Amino acid sequence: MSDTLKLRIVGLCILAAFPLFGGGQALLGGELHWLGVFMCLGNSVAVITAGFLMRPLIARTAPRSGGIYLVARITEGVLLGLSTLAIQGTVWGITFTSDVFYQLAMIGLGLGSLPMCLWLIRSTLVPTMLGLVGFAGYLCLVAAMVAQAYGLATASMALLLPGAVFEVIFGFMLVLRRRKGLAH
Repeated sequence: MSDTLKLRIVGLCILAAFPLFGGGQALLGGELHWLGVFMCLGNSVAVITAGFLMRPLIARTAPRSGGIYLVARITEGVLLGLSTLAIQGTVWGITFTSDVFYQLAMIGLGLGSLPMCLWLIRSTLVPTMLGLVGFAGYLCLVAAMVAQAYGLATASMALLLPGAVFEVIFGFMLVLRRRKGLAH
């Protein structure tokens, strides 16, 4: 599979994650609960696929960053899958609910995507400014999850915007990509 095709698939996976998880969450508990579960689990497949396809591309020049990004995407996919299935329990005195699984998934994604953004800044895959926006956006994502855990919902929502903007722009840039291969 060519680099261009891999990157287009990654872009589609990143873009698909928004309607799959958000739409799926909206359907949970209703008449179409089964479809909601299917969509949310489809999101898990999409984000893990993005990690598997990006890892070797990143690893050509930044092996550790590629591995970290893959682990972050696997962690995100598994924890979001658990949040959808609403597996709840208590470990070490901490009650894990679907919200906690979601927050942990987003913190893992945010922290694990920072090395990928540093790689983007050094690469010619996207404009340097987009890599910087991604880095700032993922830091904001982590801050949003911490704010949400402390009950600061309004601050949390505002902090989600930079990361969401990055992922939408990045996803479209990968899908619409014209160059073949990666230049570093």
